[in-house]
Amino acid sequence: MTSLLERIRRPEYTGSNRCWPCTITNGALVAVAATALALIRRRRLAAAVGIAGIASIGLRGYVVPYTPRFAPQLAAVLSLDPHDADEPGSLSGVPGSDEAGGDDAVSGEAVLAALVEADVVVPDGEELRLEPAFRSAWRDEMRSLRDDDLEALARLADRHTAPETDVWVGSSFGRSYLVLQGEGGGIVTLRREIAVAELGAARALESRVDDPAIRRAAGRPLRSLLETCPLCEESLEITQATCCGEVTPIGSLPSEKLYCPDCNVRLFTFDRER
Repeated sequence: MTSLLERIRRPEYTGSNRCWPCTITNGALVAVAATALALIRRRRLAAAVGIAGIASIGLRGYVVPYTPRFAPQLAAVLSLDPHDADEPGSLSGVPGSDEAGGDDAVSGEAVLAALVEADVVVPDGEELRLEPAFRSAWRDEMRSLRDDDLEALARLADRHTAPETDVWVGSSFGRSYLVLQGEGGGIVTLRREIAVAELGAARALESRVDDPAIRRAAGRPLRSLLETCPLCEESLEITQATCCGEVTPIGSLPSEKLYCPDCNVRLFTFDRER
C-alpha cells in the first residue's frame, strides 16, 4: 500500500509546493460533479467521486489531468489576478518617475556599488550577504511597519517615491495593495509583504545611502537576501512551486521563489538561470 501511495503522490504539487488556486479550482469541480450525481440519485457514485477527488487533490494536488500545465497559461491569458505574476511589483518599478526616465534607469551595477560602499552587503566569494548591523536595522524597520494599515503604508510610500509618483490603495479579487503611478501613466502594484519589506529597507538605508533613487532601487535585490518573512518573521523557504498566472516555457523548469509557507506569500522570484 505504501509503495502504491508513493507512486500516486506528486510532491512537486503538494505540501509547500501546493498551488492553492489550482487546488481550489479542482475542489470546486469535484464538488460540482458529486452534487450533479447526487441530484440524479446516484448517491453512492457521488460519494465515491467525492472521496476519490479529495484523495487525489490531497495526494497529487489536482484531479483534472495536466492541471499544472494548462492552469497557469489559462490564468495568464484571462489575467485572473495581477498578484500572481512571475515577480511582485517593486518601489523601483514605476515607469517614468524620475527625470532620468524612472528608477529603472539606475543600473544594477550602481546599486550594488552603493550598497557595498555603504557596508549594506558584503561579498562572500561569489555570493552576497547582508552586513549584520544592517540586517538588524532592516528587521527593526519591518517590525515597525507590519501592523500599519495600507493607508499608512501608502503615505510612507509617497514620501519614499519620486515626487511625480502618485500612491493610493487599490483592491481586486478581495485583496488590497498599494498602487504606484508614474508621471507617464505607468502603474505598479505592491502587495503588503513587498511594501513592508521595501519601505523598511528604504528607511534602514536612509542613514547609509544619500541617493533616494538608489534606496528605492535597492529594495528588490535586497528582498532576495531576506531570511525571514516581513509579515510573520518565520523562516522563508526556496521553492519551485508553480501557481496560476506563472507561465513556464516548454522545456524549462519553474523559477525558484523565496516563499513564506506560513503567510503563503512570495517575496522574490529568482532568474531561471540561477
